[in-house]
Amino acid sequence: MTTAIAIVIGILVVAFALFVSEKFTVDKTAFFILISLLICGLVTPEEAVSGFSDNAVLTILCLMIIAIGLEKNGVVSWMAQKIVPIMKLPIWFFLPLLMITVGIFSSFIATTAVVIIFIKLVNELDKLGKVDRARVLLPISFAGILGGSCTLMGTSTNLIVSDISRKSGIGRFGFFEFSTAGIIFILVSIPIIFFLAKKFLPRTPEPENIDLHNKFGYITAVKIKAGSKLIGKEPYDTEIWNENDIRLVKIQRGKRHLKSDLKSEILQENDILWLDLTIEDLTAQTERLGLNILGVDQDLVEEHFSNEFHEVIILPNSRYINMSIEEFNESLPENVYVKGVSSDRTRPNNSNYFKKFFSKKFIIPGNRVLLTGNLTEIQRIANSNNLLFANTVITNPHIPNYKKIISFGAILLVIILSASNTFSILKSSLLGVGLCLFTGCIQLKDAYSGINWQVIFLLAGMIPLGVAMKNTGTDVYLAEHLYGLLKSVPTSVTISIIFAFTMLMSGFVSNNATAIIVAPIVIAVAAKLNLNPKPLLYAVMFGANFSFYTPMGYQTNAIIYGLGIYKFKHFLIIGGILSIVLLILASFLLPMLYL
Repeated sequence: MTTAIAIVIGILVVAFALFVSEKFTVDKTAFFILISLLICGLVTPEEAVSGFSDNAVLTILCLMIIAIGLEKNGVVSWMAQKIVPIMKLPIWFFLPLLMITVGIFSSFIATTAVVIIFIKLVNELDKLGKVDRARVLLPISFAGILGGSCTLMGTSTNLIVSDISRKSGIGRFGFFEFSTAGIIFILVSIPIIFFLAKKFLPRTPEPENIDLHNKFGYITAVKIKAGSKLIGKEPYDTEIWNENDIRLVKIQRGKRHLKSDLKSEILQENDILWLDLTIEDLTAQTERLGLNILGVDQDLVEEHFSNEFHEVIILPNSRYINMSIEEFNESLPENVYVKGVSSDRTRPNNSNYFKKFFSKKFIIPGNRVLLTGNLTEIQRIANSNNLLFANTVITNPHIPNYKKIISFGAILLVIILSASNTFSILKSSLLGVGLCLFTGCIQLKDAYSGINWQVIFLLAGMIPLGVAMKNTGTDVYLAEHLYGLLKSVPTSVTISIIFAFTMLMSGFVSNNATAIIVAPIVIAVAAKLNLNPKPLLYAVMFGANFSFYTPMGYQTNAIIYGLGIYKFKHFLIIGGILSIVLLILASFLLPMLYL
């Protein structure tokens, strides 16, 4: 092992630890990798910034913009509304049909955008009593992931692996090159998901109890008013904690912040209590006990009281991601106020979570926020800053039909030009973006605010790692060690091991980062084994996408987990079984189809 290889492996180990620990955001970790490679002389300055001009990154950027146009102009919503009638049918019929529909949409439109639209649709139908969202949302998310794996443009992971293949001289993937395997995966998965969902998924509570007693609460601050029943008592001597699932996080008394030995503290007038509680307790108990709801504003202002709360969810593209609570508050209009931010009630000891709450970078995808204030302003910031209303209906403004037609035509243009090999998918995507921009179907400000820049910077920061692995021979070095393990096993076992390793890694590390790390090693392994590398690269691609067993494995899973309907065990059981089935299927299917 050379010194350069040792350094690259060391950077890989540190990067993996940072990804898993989530100490920093994934894009910040990617930049740590980029800077480390540059300082150690493992890449040139030109190679260090090559990710920003990489074909795959630019293609993903273009497809994001087109997806924004489809969503802004109501195309995805219109398509989703067309399938509402099937939801009146028995669940054994409509749920598989719904999963197929979501899968088809996700093959050609960004999976996250499709799933978000269907979440909104299902939530509204759930309120009307037409569908049980708890039985539908997780299958929708899984179907979106499976559908996105069917075509080259379905997910960013597919594009990344294809571009690595192109750079290695193997050639880029065709638009429908691996669609046969993808279609078989989704057709096998749908009955499995349906059966497991019926057996293991919970039912949504009755409408009047929705979101009141689920596992998620909200962290908020309340102030003890004069005459409160709590004055002069120890916190846990009062019925508020004896009869309700309310947790005391800390007591703020003037400039003092009391976080330990709270049981022995005597509560006083004007004490500020930081609580973790449900919406029901927030509205029902505070007035009864003589408390003012302050919310989480930095200055803890009392006058902005409202008995109307709007529950919103932070989406992956939101500009609020990685903000502190203070920064989040300051970014809102003057007549919109934060009254609570979601807490994780699944853990008996939430001290680490509360520590994060008061830290600099708390707002993450899946967080739920309680807002009060001017509804029009709340709707406006939700539309422009990527928030999903969980309990409020938003009516979309009238959109001219020509914008819908052109937006749909743009994605159709990309599909036809790239699938027919008339142009590369990058050139096709650039033409699609140009069509949307020059016809006014999307404004640049909407594109800038809607793009998931974290994904773009993650990819741009990670791609130099693949360059460094090739420059230093790290990919060949690791491949030689794997060769010793794989040289005497059947090809199906080799594919199975690659698929399983990638899938496990993707459950804890970004699926794109996983693909960038694993794909070069797999190409070198294929060369040592004298195998066609494409089936092995397909194993990397599918394995990176199919990390169903954790809610962190894919953005859509994180979003539905944030709704508070599901527990971690639902992903572990249903997603775990599905992942194992797909692993076994891939071991035989990929060699049979592509070797």
